[in-house]
Amino acid sequence: MDLGVGRVGDRDLGISAQEIVTGRTCVIAQSGAGKSWGIAVLCEHLCRSYIGFCLIDTEGEYFSLKDRFPIIWIGSDESCDYDIESVDLHSIMREAIISSRFIVFDVSEVDMRVKATALVNILYELESELRRPFLLIVEEADKFIPQSRDSIKMIEEISRRGRKRGLGLLVATQRPSLVQKNVLSQCNNQIIGKLTIDNDLKAVSHFFDSRKEVEELITLDPGEFFVMGGLVREKTLMKFGERETQHRGVTPQILPGRPPEMRETDTVLVPEAKPERSQLPPEPLLVDEEDSELIPAFPTDEDDETKNAVPTLLERDEALRAVQSLCRKSFWRRRYLDRITAMERISWPLLSVEVKYLGGILKKTTRRASFILEGFHGERVDLTNGFMVRPGFAELIGLDEASVAILKNLTPAGLTALEIEADAGLMPGDVKKALKSLQKQKRITTMKSEEGAVIYLPLLDHPIPKLSNLHQSFTTRLTTPSGECRGPAITEDDLRKIVKGLEPTAEITKMKVIYYPVYEAIVASDSGERRIYIDGQTGREIRGMTYN
Repeated sequence: MDLGVGRVGDRDLGISAQEIVTGRTCVIAQSGAGKSWGIAVLCEHLCRSYIGFCLIDTEGEYFSLKDRFPIIWIGSDESCDYDIESVDLHSIMREAIISSRFIVFDVSEVDMRVKATALVNILYELESELRRPFLLIVEEADKFIPQSRDSIKMIEEISRRGRKRGLGLLVATQRPSLVQKNVLSQCNNQIIGKLTIDNDLKAVSHFFDSRKEVEELITLDPGEFFVMGGLVREKTLMKFGERETQHRGVTPQILPGRPPEMRETDTVLVPEAKPERSQLPPEPLLVDEEDSELIPAFPTDEDDETKNAVPTLLERDEALRAVQSLCRKSFWRRRYLDRITAMERISWPLLSVEVKYLGGILKKTTRRASFILEGFHGERVDLTNGFMVRPGFAELIGLDEASVAILKNLTPAGLTALEIEADAGLMPGDVKKALKSLQKQKRITTMKSEEGAVIYLPLLDHPIPKLSNLHQSFTTRLTTPSGECRGPAITEDDLRKIVKGLEPTAEITKMKVIYYPVYEAIVASDSGERRIYIDGQTGREIRGMTYN
């Protein structure tokens, strides 16, 4: 039996249902490339063919399958068929395997690792007894089987031994470089779409015959996937077909609005003249008691892509006088010892970043962090009272996730390589490679011998900030930028590696570039040149700033 899930040109492409349901398959593509759409199309075909499956849904985006098919939805929503906290999972899954039922196991509002672990343990136990074809689909596999000791071991066991029991496995991920390599290597079927990050391209390179074929992934359009392995006779580029059910995972789109229709009873309100911005009181802030974050009581212009600049309040002559006041002066000879040789206004790039992760000691819950970085080097910026530079992530820019995880766990007392392996949850080879890079290339760790053991010590200038302590975002009204805006040197991929190293469950949910007005002056003296930076809003000197 074939499942016609896609098309090649003007003809349908069928993939082997037997291979999908009892084999090992990976579906890989970056965000926006159509991975979730394709899995939903596959699920619809499985439902139409009465082939049983259980899908672990991390975002609650597959419940729309119920609009068309008799899906059993287990989750936390009031509309669920069964409450995930109280369901008799053993009985439900036994019946699903025997009767080829369809299950969506929604873990979006609970501790997903705990619930998923319980599910896969029960599935493996039941299939060891029943031995009937049944498919387990694991969305966002990097959350459950990462390259660390936190990997759910039973999923690894299913990848190795589930086939003999009739239990198939399909793992899906946006980041194959973060998934347990032992599981990916067991996947003899591959459906791979658009990828652009180097580490992810390297992670899937062993599925292809040449580097040139791997680089084709960069050029794919959304919905296009290479299908390989036992699913087809030869490697085929296909596009997933249409869905019968609504896709609930798409980004909301802007639609043109229309003014409300006036009725005779409506009163026309004429707005009063608004005071100038400088006359307005400070924006009121609300406290989110759950996350203890400050949130503007009314919306800012942050989401308007055309307005991404903090307004300049300081004129050039005022900035020039502020620089002059910081220059050394000889009172005896009545002359300046420092000479201002140049000054220009820079639209300084800042990165407003929001992160979601799992945190908590007794019970893991979804938490959020937000912070502002200066865009050239990665130090944190505090805008509470003007532009102030704070220690941030500058020393971590350019590091991979393993190196960040090691630095996070290193203490002034030092750790051995085995202690680092245990604390950071890394493989021995990754620890060895990262330590070598940190010592020889980055020079931010050192080593010493202590009681016959080799101890590794950090050489960081500042402690690494904790995500749990980062709660700052823009509350300033933004305007359209004027003049030249120099783009940030730090990329989202740089930051993703850092937050993943600090917390494996962390995901960047939003990153926006904001431009802040800064005056840069070059001052010459007998001892050489130096640069002075003046805040374009407050007129104060910005200390700790560098630019190149």
